[in-house]
Amino acid sequence: MKRPYTICHILSALDGKITGDFMRTESAREVSGEYGRIRCEYQADAWLYGTVTTKEFTQGRKPELDLTAEVPDGDFVVENNRTLYYVSVDTQGEIGWESGTFRKAGRPDAHVIEVLTEAIKPFYKAYLRKHGVSYILAGSDHLDCELAAEKLYRLFGIKTMLICGGGTINWTFLQQGVVDELSLLIAPVADGNSDSVTVFEKSALLPPSAPVTFQLKKVERLRADGIRLVYTANHRE
Repeated sequence: MKRPYTICHILSALDGKITGDFMRTESAREVSGEYGRIRCEYQADAWLYGTVTTKEFTQGRKPELDLTAEVPDGDFVVENNRTLYYVSVDTQGEIGWESGTFRKAGRPDAHVIEVLTEAIKPFYKAYLRKHGVSYILAGSDHLDCELAAEKLYRLFGIKTMLICGGGTINWTFLQQGVVDELSLLIAPVADGNSDSVTVFEKSALLPPSAPVTFQLKKVERLRADGIRLVYTANHRE
């Protein structure tokens, strides 16, 4: 099966947290700048995010739905001239997009692709079509990461993809064998909050999972005493 080479590119605290007050410290901001630099250096065709992270980018906006709308079966691909894609995993059909173009200061514009399951109602798919958002279906009621990756390669020509969080989507793709490399940047600060999300987290909705081992590929010292660890995903114990 052909799919994108997939890198999980993440910034964390020393205790593995990827959200929390530590992000507002000067040292974390410095390492965050390094994170952005490296993200651009990868020159990936797509950046993939989970539902929670995308909701932060879209300010929690709710979709305005026409409950009578119907759409044809299958995937929906919008013709566009973008060279970068924002891939949003949205298994519940919750994201309120206003446009099929994702814009954020300091980043290039990207065409939005929603990854849905077959269980998503047609009125949400009609909403995406209305706003020019492409979507693919991957899995019946749970996300099939391998199928999603294969479709992203085949339908959009995505050869390299960064998974940029959060913790649940990181683990789901890793557990299903779709992560090839981990690029982990660590800021020299601890969070300590038990409610903060970690680099990898299993959703309570998913079946029991197995550990995944890695092989160290590179260690790099960053500014502000940050470090970067690059691993290749190895095998499950």
